[in-house]
Amino acid sequence: MILEVETLCPARGVADRIAAHLLEARLIACANRSRTVVSLYRWEGEVRAEEEYALRVKTRIELGDQVEAAILRWHPYDLPAVLRHEVQANPGYEAWVRSETLEP
Repeated sequence: MILEVETLCPARGVADRIAAHLLEARLIACANRSRTVVSLYRWEGEVRAEEEYALRVKTRIELGDQVEAAILRWHPYDLPAVLRHEVQANPGYEAWVRSETLEP
């Protein structure tokens, strides 16, 4: 099993900077940044619609807390969503993720 962690970012550069920090720290093996998505949500009593970039990163399950803390530290939002999903990966891919990330 590996861990996918997702967040949404207000700009492409923000998503890329977060991914670069996580990669440099060896907290993740890779990151995927989407083209823009439209997020509809309530904030401070108003319904809003914003274009955002989805960022999904892959890591070891044991590094989840560190990855989340780093995203929260580098993210510009007051309350970013940081979602974790444990996923089954093929053995070779899981081994690669483990080889590219820190030993906890």
